[in-house]
Amino acid sequence: MTFAPDHSGISLYSTDFATYASEIGHDVTVVTGFSWYPNWVKRPEDKGKLFQTDSYKGIKVLRGYLYVPKKVTSITRMLQEITFLIFVFFNFLRAGRQDAIVLFTTPINLGLIGVFFQKLWKAKLIINVQDLQLEAAQSLGMLGKLPIVEVMGKAERYSYQKADLVTSISHAMVNIIKQKGALDDKVYLWPNWIDVKDASNKGIKGNFIKKYPEYKDKIIIGYAGNVGVKQSLSSLVDLSEQFKDRDDLAFLIIGSGGDRDNLKEYAAKKAGSNLHFIDFLSQEDYYSFLSDADIVYLSQKKDSGDAYFPSKLLGIMAKAKLTFVAACRNSEIYKVVTENSLGMSSDIEDLTHMKELLTEYLKNRDEFKKYEVNSFRFVHQFDRKIVLESLFNEIDNLNLRDAYQPALA
Repeated sequence: MTFAPDHSGISLYSTDFATYASEIGHDVTVVTGFSWYPNWVKRPEDKGKLFQTDSYKGIKVLRGYLYVPKKVTSITRMLQEITFLIFVFFNFLRAGRQDAIVLFTTPINLGLIGVFFQKLWKAKLIINVQDLQLEAAQSLGMLGKLPIVEVMGKAERYSYQKADLVTSISHAMVNIIKQKGALDDKVYLWPNWIDVKDASNKGIKGNFIKKYPEYKDKIIIGYAGNVGVKQSLSSLVDLSEQFKDRDDLAFLIIGSGGDRDNLKEYAAKKAGSNLHFIDFLSQEDYYSFLSDADIVYLSQKKDSGDAYFPSKLLGIMAKAKLTFVAACRNSEIYKVVTENSLGMSSDIEDLTHMKELLTEYLKNRDEFKKYEVNSFRFVHQFDRKIVLESLFNEIDNLNLRDAYQPALA
């Protein structure tokens, strides 16, 4: 649903996967929509278009219309996905027969289209589950008791059972997929990845401060990315309020998303003058922000994010930056960061502990540099070459399994 020139979230991985597949000699065709994420606005040149064929690094890209709502609600999100899926179907036909289909979901029902063309083309079907859409929507109260929940659940289970390989980005998400009925030997942990060397060299120290000189000589504690309900950034607002008398601190919320307006209203009532909102940054400016930030803040709403391992953490670790994670103690990100000493971590509902951690950091900043060293070492297991080579070996094994299966009379 997102692909270059979108440059945040899932689009980073759908784009780079296609790029890597092309680099190692595969003939790749991408089916996607017109650019819209993370700003939730189409580019002026794309408005009104139904279909378009273009190219990205020599890869054929088939784009189809999708509705982008001005106001994000459960209904408008469903309308967006319906329009996307309709045009995906026609673009699959335009693509012609393929040997393998790799889906980056959400939406859930994209899996049904994958199964249809798997059978039509006798192709291999790999579903990469980037987001547990149904669980997230339910935990955020977006679907309530609508009958569509059960229908979507059945469609999801069916597509997982029919796929040749179902992958996901964390151990917790893999376990949930198995509980949905996917066979163990079909499920594979495919974590998100990063080119560690490339990412570590991105961004120029001082460039973010040059662009935003009001933060010069301040300790920057900031979040950058999608500003949605799932991120629960009210926790950062609450934390900034605890330090509203410290004019040497700057708390930043950078980005756009469905919860930004609500968050700004909340901040106007709660926060002091040390909390600031900045519009979404380009990728170059984002890495400059990482270069200049003292602490990078990540938070996840209780329940909705428990199984996730946010991909943006990889870039933060590659830049050897100090991370402050606020999440449920049972969540994947909390466990990974805490058990491997990768940064500061607190239960998102324990504001007192969050304040204690930041106070301790402000008293003795050198003591926290160990986390930066640990995180840079840790991230190398997610290097692009390691992760994607392993994945393509697994895909190659799908053909070997078929070759050794006895024919059934």
